This record gives sequence, structure tokens and C-alpha cells, in this order.
Amino acid sequence: MRFMHRSRRIVVAMTLLASSIALHPYDYSSASGMTGSPASRGAPAFADEFNASRVDTSRWNFCHWWGPTGCTIAGNNELEWYTPQQVKQVGGSLRLTAVRSAVKGSDGKRYEYRSGMVTTGAVREKGSAAKFAFRYGYLEARVSIPRGAGLWPALWLLPSTNRSRPEIDIFEIRGSQTKAMSMHLHTIDANGDRQSSGERWTGPDLSVGWHTFALDWQPRSLRWLVDGREAWHVVGDEVPSEPMYIVANLAVGGDWPGPPTSRTPFPSTFAIDYLRVWDYPR
Repeated sequence: MRFMHRSRRIVVAMTLLASSIALHPYDYSSASGMTGSPASRGAPAFADEFNASRVDTSRWNFCHWWGPTGCTIAGNNELEWYTPQQVKQVGGSLRLTAVRSAVKGSDGKRYEYRSGMVTTGAVREKGSAAKFAFRYGYLEARVSIPRGAGLWPALWLLPSTNRSRPEIDIFEIRGSQTKAMSMHLHTIDANGDRQSSGERWTGPDLSVGWHTFALDWQPRSLRWLVDGREAWHVVGDEVPSEPMYIVANLAVGGDWPGPPTSRTPFPSTFAIDYLRVWDYPR
């Protein structure tokens, strides 16, 4: 069983033509020749407003493809075990909740924390079909981020082939540094070598109130947006050109955020008010 490994080191590849952080609203009129906000383009190809009493399992799974009933990412030394019980829809939002409650994982190891994740990817067998994947489009999610050392909320994309790369991290946030957000692009180059680039965005405390994160994915172009303002832009051949599925999770501990402390609040929840994807014509 091959576990995916998400490197958290921000290594800015000079071969990428990445702009510096821009603090002006993004001009949507440049996107694929289309005008207006994403909503003006018609119905999304994928949308969940999370208003029902239960999670729509025709759209979402609760673990990565290798763990249909529970999982973690061992390569990051994370401390949580994801279980379906930690994913709820309450009050019009999806709630991924981490608790301090020990559980024995299907890998035989003991985990001190349980948490929640959702994915539109496949389950059980490598190569099985994703529930939803897209190639080029505009993804937008309105979320509420928890605060606390060792908490690690993230929204990201992975290939529908179930490989670990390319990977697009729309956001990753350390619960101990909620005024900063990290964005990454992880790829494999023509020589088969792993490459990573990233940017750190700083702004208001993202654990206060709701915030909107978006990814504008076009051929040879990626733009990250926070509350409607551009945070990073990558152009070039490194931009993925294959269908990718969605992952949202609340990790606990691991190499990047470090472990929780006695002051980390549990339960802690990463909430998603809505998630929508508009396809671009191609």
C-alpha cells in the first residue's frame, strides 16, 4: 500500500513564473474569455450547499482511496485517524471535527485523535472512478477555520488516477498561525523528479468569521484567491492538465504544524458553508 506524502516545505521553484502577492481584486473578465463573476456563468458543474441533514455520499467519501473505513497520511507523521463519524452537516454547513479520543486504526496503530475529512475521489481500489473530478475551472469555498496549535485544515486537489502528484494545495493553515495561509503546487518533472513551489500569504486572522478561498485553474495558469483578492499566480508547463478531485480535511499534528498542546481546544471544527466548481469550456 503506497501512502501519499504531502511535503510542507515551501520551495519556490525559479522555473515557475510566479507573481508576487497581489492585493487587488482579480479581474474575472480574463478567465477563458468569459466575463462577470463565476455565478454569472451559469450553474456550477459541482456544488454542495450542505443544507441537508446528512452528507451526500453520492458526492463525498470520508477517507482516501486506500482507507474506505478510516485513514491517515502516515508520511506526514499526522496524529489523527479520520473516521466518518467526525463528519456532520449541521446548520447549513459541513463540519469536520477533531476530538481528543484514542482509536486503533486499521493499520494496527493507536491514534490519540479522531478527525474528519471528505473527498470526491475514489475509494477502495486504485484506479476506480472518482465521484467528481474536473480539468480546468473555478473552485470556490466559504469556510471557517479553527485556531489552536497542531490543527491543520486544508483544501486541495489530487489526480483522479490516484497518484500522489500533481497536487494543488488551495490552502493549508497552521492553527497556531491563523493570519497566514500556505499555497503549494507539487509536480513531477520530465525527468521523473519531484518538484514543489509555494507561497505564503498573510492577512487578517482567518480563524475569525468566514472567508472565501478560490482557485482559478486554466491551461498553463493557476490563480489563488482569498476573499476575492489574488494571493498567488503560477503560469507555465508545470500547471496540471489532467482531471483532479477535491479533498478537504482537518489534520492534527504532523511534521508541518507540530503537535497539539494542552491549550489546543478540542473539539475543534473546520466548517465549510459551500463548495462550488464551475467548469471552463475547452
